[in-house]
Amino acid sequence: MNNPFFGRFVPGAARVIGHLASTVQYRSRMVERYVGRSMGRPEDPSFLRGMSRYVANLRSERDDGRTGAAPFAHVAFVRSPFAHAQIVDIDVAEAKVAPGVLAVVTATDHDVVPLGALVAESATPRHAMPLLAEGTARYVGEPVVAVVAETEAQAVDATEQVIVDWEPLDAVIDVNDALEDNVVLFTATSRARSRRDDDGGPATNVVEEHEAGHDDGGPATNVVEEHEAGHDESCFSGRVDVQQRFWNPRQLPAPIEPYVEVCGWDAAGHLHVQTSTQRPHGFRDQLASLYELDPAHVHVTAPAVGGGFGGKVSRTSEEHVLPLLSRIVGRPVRWVQTRNEYFVGATHGRGEQIDFRLSGTDDGRIIALRGDMVKDSGAYPGVGATLPSRYTAPGASGPYDIAHVEFSARSVVTNAPSISAFRGAGRAPYIAALERLIDMYAARIGMDPADVRRRNLVRREQMPFLSVTGATYDEADYVGDLDRALHEVGYDELRREQAKRRESAAGWQLGIGMAAYHHQTVGAGGSEEARVEITPSGGAMVFTGSTSQGHGHDVTWAQIAADELGMPIDQISVHEGSTSHTATGVGAVGSRSLQTAGVAIMTASGVLVERARQVAARLLEAAPEDVVCTVDGDGGEPAAHFHVVGVPSVWVGWVDVAAEVARSDAPDELVCGETHNVGDQTSFPSGSHVAVVEVDIETGFVRLIRFVGVDDVGNRVNPMVVEGQLHGGIASGLSQVFGEEMRYDGDGNPLTTNFADYLIATADQLPMFELHPSVTSTSFNALGSKGVGESGTVGATPALHNAVIDAVSHLGVEHIELPCTPMRVWQAINDAGAK
Repeated sequence: MNNPFFGRFVPGAARVIGHLASTVQYRSRMVERYVGRSMGRPEDPSFLRGMSRYVANLRSERDDGRTGAAPFAHVAFVRSPFAHAQIVDIDVAEAKVAPGVLAVVTATDHDVVPLGALVAESATPRHAMPLLAEGTARYVGEPVVAVVAETEAQAVDATEQVIVDWEPLDAVIDVNDALEDNVVLFTATSRARSRRDDDGGPATNVVEEHEAGHDDGGPATNVVEEHEAGHDESCFSGRVDVQQRFWNPRQLPAPIEPYVEVCGWDAAGHLHVQTSTQRPHGFRDQLASLYELDPAHVHVTAPAVGGGFGGKVSRTSEEHVLPLLSRIVGRPVRWVQTRNEYFVGATHGRGEQIDFRLSGTDDGRIIALRGDMVKDSGAYPGVGATLPSRYTAPGASGPYDIAHVEFSARSVVTNAPSISAFRGAGRAPYIAALERLIDMYAARIGMDPADVRRRNLVRREQMPFLSVTGATYDEADYVGDLDRALHEVGYDELRREQAKRRESAAGWQLGIGMAAYHHQTVGAGGSEEARVEITPSGGAMVFTGSTSQGHGHDVTWAQIAADELGMPIDQISVHEGSTSHTATGVGAVGSRSLQTAGVAIMTASGVLVERARQVAARLLEAAPEDVVCTVDGDGGEPAAHFHVVGVPSVWVGWVDVAAEVARSDAPDELVCGETHNVGDQTSFPSGSHVAVVEVDIETGFVRLIRFVGVDDVGNRVNPMVVEGQLHGGIASGLSQVFGEEMRYDGDGNPLTTNFADYLIATADQLPMFELHPSVTSTSFNALGSKGVGESGTVGATPALHNAVIDAVSHLGVEHIELPCTPMRVWQAINDAGAK
């Protein structure tokens, strides 16, 4: 043969062990698929050695590489000392002449007005967040004046020269006070522009309302025949009625890195921003709208990000005003938030009051459920205000088959920082309260809480399951996961040990708490873009709009692409965290990345294999339909070989294909961009957690001694990364029970302003987590994967909460509000004894 590729051999007799795409076969037993393997994260050495580059590491525009060579100017803010106060006058004369000061800016010094895009969809323009407080300050820490100076120290010193004349107003902190509208926080139209033509009606603190739920007798298959249909009180005429109000306090995401931003304008009028964010494209779009720019002229990059947990989804006033300050001083500016500033002004999570009512039979069947939520949105309603309708309502029945479910929610503004997202946003607080309610119901009817859950959980054979609130739950085994968790923890033996301790009136009582959970993922936009390019060397570059803050995207995306393309994983590089990589992107929110960006990467890679097969056909002088791609390898490293069917000894590889394309008139033939939209097929990862605690009944001190989790996140691309996500989520969920709570006095002054006051659980409070995978592949996407980032949090909080109360329930304690601090536990024991 004259073919220049004659003589290349694929070593060894082979068998097919999997498929990458319709034209790709694995043939050698030496080649193992990357997907499903635990593989180390390539970014970890840089993190561990302090070599990663964060925004705060940038010292000048030479570091930035975009906006020239001038050194950064530095920004500091004068902040409101009041939760609610009118700004009577601001005197900036002394600050303007302070050493090194370049500009002192107040709300009256600019014409950039807040947009409707910075406010909840159903809120009015008057609620839009201003760049700097306009006329009224609405929470302690709200920025009122911005000072720009040559150095950070000069900027901070100059803020002390600003004199603000205040007239304090009554503050609204409690959500029930907000509902009363005795003090309305937004009474007049601000300078806000909006997508809407009017101001949205009368002034009120309620910014969003939502109703969900029905009973049509269709979706539920395990109903009690006696229950009456309808939405009136008769639906609660079951044999047992349990009611309880739950309060889920505000939590602080508290990442290692607070907010930080560097920005500047280039000669063409383009804005360049480097910031710590979970959503580069979302922030780009906000800035483009705010400053009336073409989005293509705004470039946002997130270098290494020191944690997000949902707290870096919504942007703050400070981050929106920095481009204005840069424009005013004519040079790039830099702002690095202090930890104290973070505590008083960062966005929070949680803040829900839920009134639950459950109706059931005395043998453990739940007939009906109603939940009424009041959601604290904070001073300026944004993401947090919409969580009940977007995330809570669809899964309002939890993982249970309940014939009649009703859910209502009202989101209100208060004089505290805005509520945004936090791990498990909209789902974790609701599931925590629901699982607590299930235990209360079990106690009321004298039934083991595990048996109550078994009786009511949606069963495997019912999947996919359409809930009465309109959500479709994908494939899972809720009952099987609960049984496995109880088996692994040794549930029966623990109950016997608990009985012995109670009988002997031991000082340390044993508590066993469980929680069955699920949660909707992806809700913050169902699509994600990815692009895959073949390099001249025969490797590949993967670009996505998603952003990693410890998610392990680098290795996970490379594993998916390597399998599809038939390449060694070290030949694939991953690029994300910048609006320059893709045109669109939602970011890392809602446990969405794998089932959106991951599927898009897989699809794009498959398309490239097909295109490469067409190119290989030209090189092999064969018909395209006769060419296949076989993956074989030496020593386990995969290598894709394109060859004619039946003639594996004559082949071309990715290097040859890339070279041929480079010579052609279609150089983009080996570049493929895909956007995957999950539509209404949003997965519901699920599982069961069991916590075992000891409680000192003399002091109320709680000691967590075991934690067992069985979690179903579908197919695990990288089991090590999945387990790491579960570890972090569980620690976060447990921490709220142990002590995390942002607290305010009646005037809106923060009482938790540092880590001495805000009690994050420490390593000595947590045992080794005993995690057991449950793998039920979902039919909702081609990878068969669900989300994982929030699962640990959703399941852990109610498991530990139930365990604490279980330990002291025999003493007459029925409920303890979160967090279960030693003082609260001790007080509950003593109050029960005094009855």
